Amino acid sequence: MKSFGLLPNAEGTPYTIPALRIYSDKYIMDSLKIAKELELRYPSPSLYLDSPILPKVMDIIPNILETMRGALMPKIPPTLLNPSSAEYFEETRAKRFGKPLAQLEKENSGDTAWLEVTPVLNELGHILRAEGGPFALGKTVSYADLVIVGALQFIKRIGEDLFERAMRIEPALKKLYDASEGWLERDDH
Repeated sequence: MKSFGLLPNAEGTPYTIPALRIYSDKYIMDSLKIAKELELRYPSPSLYLDSPILPKVMDIIPNILETMRGALMPKIPPTLLNPSSAEYFEETRAKRFGKPLAQLEKENSGDTAWLEVTPVLNELGHILRAEGGPFALGKTVSYADLVIVGALQFIKRIGEDLFERAMRIEPALKKLYDASEGWLERDDH
């Protein structure tokens, strides 16, 4: 992305995906920035970026992923990455976490992690049930739903067992995921 003239993020990881090219000379990275650009260009149907639910969801999802890091991270290289990317991922994450991914998994992926993530999953379920579901705004799809479904699809791609366990813990997530199946049909790239 740097080769396209895209400036690195001011905070966190310098370059992230997804990234979007608009016209021949403008690039945007970061899902929310892309959503804002799309909302400006195509305001109907709305993504409801001004919904008070969105900041709550944006806080909860990283909390879930962080809490489940020991169960999720070690499965990424063999499940999602080619060999050279897997090697890079393992090396950089070992530096980031101060231990190899296998050790991270051994120490942080058991029942304790699930006990810690259960109230967080339930908090997300509460948001989905508040307006009658299956979506955060009831029958209306919003960007908040896309954030949740994206995280759920990520978990499912890493490990069907992890996905199914999360669905059993919080059934509202399963209802949202099932209601969103049409957007997940093309999952080949």
